[in-house]
Amino acid sequence: MSKSRLVATSLSFALALVSSSAYAARPKQDEPAAQTDPPPRTDTAPAATEPPKKDPPATPPPTVPAPAPESPRAANLEGPPAGTEPTLAAKGFTLTPYAVLVAGLKLDNVVRRGATPGAPNDERQDRITTFAMSRFGLLGTYGEHLSIQSELMASGGAGLHGTSTYEGQAALQVRQQVIRVMADRFVIEGGRVLDEASADYVSNHVQDTLFQDTATRDPLLYSGYNLGNGLRGTAQIVPGLRLGFAFNAGNPVSNTATLMIGGTFPPFERLFTQAYQAVNQGPNHFPDDTFHSMIFTPSVLFDSKYVDAKIAFQAFTVDTNTTTPENDPIRGYNARGTVRVKLAGGMVVPYFNAATTRNDTVVPTAVSTRSKDRYKAVVLGGGIDLNLARRHTCKHECADGFGLQFEQVQFQVGDGVVTSLRYANVGATFWALPYLAIGARFAWWQQTQKGIDDTGERTVTLGLRAVLQ
Repeated sequence: MSKSRLVATSLSFALALVSSSAYAARPKQDEPAAQTDPPPRTDTAPAATEPPKKDPPATPPPTVPAPAPESPRAANLEGPPAGTEPTLAAKGFTLTPYAVLVAGLKLDNVVRRGATPGAPNDERQDRITTFAMSRFGLLGTYGEHLSIQSELMASGGAGLHGTSTYEGQAALQVRQQVIRVMADRFVIEGGRVLDEASADYVSNHVQDTLFQDTATRDPLLYSGYNLGNGLRGTAQIVPGLRLGFAFNAGNPVSNTATLMIGGTFPPFERLFTQAYQAVNQGPNHFPDDTFHSMIFTPSVLFDSKYVDAKIAFQAFTVDTNTTTPENDPIRGYNARGTVRVKLAGGMVVPYFNAATTRNDTVVPTAVSTRSKDRYKAVVLGGGIDLNLARRHTCKHECADGFGLQFEQVQFQVGDGVVTSLRYANVGATFWALPYLAIGARFAWWQQTQKGIDDTGERTVTLGLRAVLQ
């Protein structure tokens, strides 16, 4: 054998040995390398990107690395699934993708109004729809004190009846875009944030549409659910007890809390709609920039083994025309609270929510002038979850069971007509796999107003929900 051939054979054997050692040393797919603790989430369904269909526009996180943990969210309304682990890590930086996808069937049965003299007959038709939506995003952390979160949603369209696929035009919504700093007992967030104290406790078994249908979304919005541009901070006083404060400022449509502000703003039924309507009219699709709102929200949050509670006071002011000082601002407040009890090791979980709103209104024929009539609203409701079995070990909530909830909204301007809205949901969840749930739900909502026939809708949904992390 020649010397050159001997050298080549030796090099080939060495390379094979190195490759074999490297293959044996690499982690297996089902045995990931050690990972850091997951970053925090901000807290729970839905922010609306469109107004509700009726009088008002229709339209809760794992333990943080710092000693000031965020409490469990009301439900997984926003943010990544609980326990989401980083998949990329380098020099103290981790990056974690996550996604929640839902798909299924939805049957709508319309509660039609009777014939009204001089008005067109209500001839809306029932329909069955195949729906699909998703929430997806990235979580990043750097060490123990800094994290970021960016989340989008693929919308289901109006009534979950679908969005345009023409030339690939999917309806994407910007959800949370958050910078979070943690130090000792303090957490500070900035960006497009969710005020955890503004989210009601809700059933874990009615999440088949990610809280984007009328019967699950609207009660949250009426009670002051606040997702939008702002700053938020919490301070842990003692273990389980935190004080919070949130501040939002900008166009009224830059956060969802302004949807609770009632009273007409002609020609629209609510102030939010006036600012929102410009989105589809201007070439840049921006809202009416002559409006400006500010919301100040102090809060108290309590978490324990058996009881969780959140109370908040949302004070707000709205300038309806920033081009002139010659207009009266709209001022008001929303006082809200939500509590849940965890019995039998979390098998039985009842909860209760309440909120009351008071704010100024404008004179219909002179919208720059404040009216003597004030808008008044009360939201009361609650429900119970029966978590019958936990057959899987999950990093998110994956209990099989049933849930029901009922919410009632009543509002009035001055001594005018009282409008009542009622929302009921009964749902069931079966986790076929640790990350795949089969759900079924019956939902009903109805609007009642003196002198007008009732209207509403009954829906049945059957769907799949996948939690990917």
